[in-house]
Amino acid sequence: MHKAGILAWALVSAGLMAIGAFGPWLTALNIISMNGWDVQKRQAGVLLTIALLGGLAVFLRRATTSGGVWAMIAGGAGLLLTLYEHHHLTSMFAGSDPRFADIAKALVHIGWGLDVAIAASISLALSGLVSLFFEPAPRRADSTPGVKYDPNVPTIPAGWYRDPNDAALLRYWNGFGWTTQTAKPAS
Repeated sequence: MHKAGILAWALVSAGLMAIGAFGPWLTALNIISMNGWDVQKRQAGVLLTIALLGGLAVFLRRATTSGGVWAMIAGGAGLLLTLYEHHHLTSMFAGSDPRFADIAKALVHIGWGLDVAIAASISLALSGLVSLFFEPAPRRADSTPGVKYDPNVPTIPAGWYRDPNDAALLRYWNGFGWTTQTAKPAS
């Protein structure tokens, strides 16, 4: 996998974390759908902030290994927050009257928004971990380490070569371009 693919993976994961903040965190009989902003406004805002800052940090630091570290930090923070919220919401039903808790568990379940946020947080952390094992590709295949291109140094040595316009003549190449000097080749 290339660094660009890992970057795309991390950015999609951060985007899905943000989508999870707006998706339903609780649903009941497919009639009631409450998202994180209805149920836990502050936690949904924190999750959205983690997703945006994590995605921004990964994008800005994409050429270094710190981009992967930021992805792991944002993914881990998002995972801790979403798992806490999942536990908090499910324990809300368990802490009520035992008869009501069974009915509530049967009618109300955790929505896809929180599930997407959990999965995206795991994915973002994994993309950061994977990025630590890949080196960025060299910029050019023909580049040699330690050798820099200098436009003042000729790439083809100066000398007499076949004239590109007339094969019966020789033309002098000065290292940078053809001159007006021509000669007949020795027979």
